[in-house]
Amino acid sequence: MEKKNYFFMLDLFRPFIGFKEIRVVHKEPRRSGDKAMVLCFVEFNDARCSRTAMDALQGYKFDDKKLDSPTLRIQFAHFPFRLPSALGVVPH
Repeated sequence: MEKKNYFFMLDLFRPFIGFKEIRVVHKEPRRSGDKAMVLCFVEFNDARCSRTAMDALQGYKFDDKKLDSPTLRIQFAHFPFRLPSALGVVPH
């Protein structure tokens, strides 16, 4: 199933300009009652390219024949720190 998810997501994102790579992570539930999740990290050349893909695929329905089919939820990665360049610090 993992390869199937990888290739499905690859086929979904690869056509967009600036696509670089994809990584699919299977996250097991932490507590009973929680559901397992599939996380997909997609890298693009720049934020504009990633925004184009995000806008086009947000809410994508995995099976449009099923009313309760899961939909794709896309967001930019959240970093717990700021990069030096974002703080106005230029690395030497």
